[in-house]
Amino acid sequence: MSVPKYKEIIDVLNEELGGGKLHQGDKFYSESEICSRFNVSSTTAVKVLNVLQQQNKVTRITGKGTFVAKENHKSVVLYTDLNMSNGHSEGVKVLNVEIKDDKTVLKKMGLHSSDKYLKVTRIRCIGEKTSQYSVSNIRLDYIDKNKLDDDSNFDSVYSRIKEDVGLDPYKLPYTQKTTISKVKDSNILNYFNRTNNLYVYQERLTYLPTVDSSILEYAYTYKLPEFWGMETESVFGGNI
Repeated sequence: MSVPKYKEIIDVLNEELGGGKLHQGDKFYSESEICSRFNVSSTTAVKVLNVLQQQNKVTRITGKGTFVAKENHKSVVLYTDLNMSNGHSEGVKVLNVEIKDDKTVLKKMGLHSSDKYLKVTRIRCIGEKTSQYSVSNIRLDYIDKNKLDDDSNFDSVYSRIKEDVGLDPYKLPYTQKTTISKVKDSNILNYFNRTNNLYVYQERLTYLPTVDSSILEYAYTYKLPEFWGMETESVFGGNI
């Protein structure tokens, strides 16, 4: 099956954006320039620009044109999670450890619809306050099933995996997305004992060191903003 023309153009332009030909804040190609360069209609050119804007690769400013987005994309930076406990004691409570077969999660993890996985639900507290609610969905074959009877065995999911199979998840590749969101599930909200203000929401996929990059863990976390911080450093400078 042939690739639609607009997708071919997007691939070409993304290569230019990622290859150093165009830089953050540079003037981007106009609708007419795309039409002329790729011999396509105005409708196709508009679609290309709309998709690139949705991907946050370009910014369209009324009356001025289209520009390369100033936000960083796949930039190499030094990243540090900041401990915001301010000297208060920290603790973890395991709420539940159970074997599940939710089809949505199985699909997210690339597992067969007949497979099962381990779901570990925990909260983290700073002092007397719940600061984090997290769920880790893990491939069952990386957990010693003899440990499932005692929830305290899962205070640290990564330590559990390392002890059971000798694999250190902290050294595995992962992708993580961080956004600001409201908690829609009232059961989760109850643990925070507060009104539904905005929370830091993180979703992470941790990959196994295999040829097909199978997924070891699919995790998601809600955090109170006052207990979350990050610091990044780049040798390439920044942008304003």
